[in-house]
Amino acid sequence: MPINFVSMESPDNLNETDIAILELLVKGRETRGSLASRLEKHENYIGERLRWLRAYDLVQYRHEETALYEITDKGQEWMEKQI
Repeated sequence: MPINFVSMESPDNLNETDIAILELLVKGRETRGSLASRLEKHENYIGERLRWLRAYDLVQYRHEETALYEITDKGQEWMEKQI
């Protein structure tokens, strides 16, 4: 499903799941499946949220084949501003 950039949420208005994903990725790399398990959310929903976070360059693939994600420098900076 393509991302509609016109209707994207502001990176300053991320939802609770987005923030929880970033909080986990600050601690280290995670796969989409491990994020879904740890957050008790459906893996498809986590994948959707990761696509949004990638669109804002807050997270990136570390290893696309295994869906291993890590937080970007921009994501780190965003999280630091939230504290």
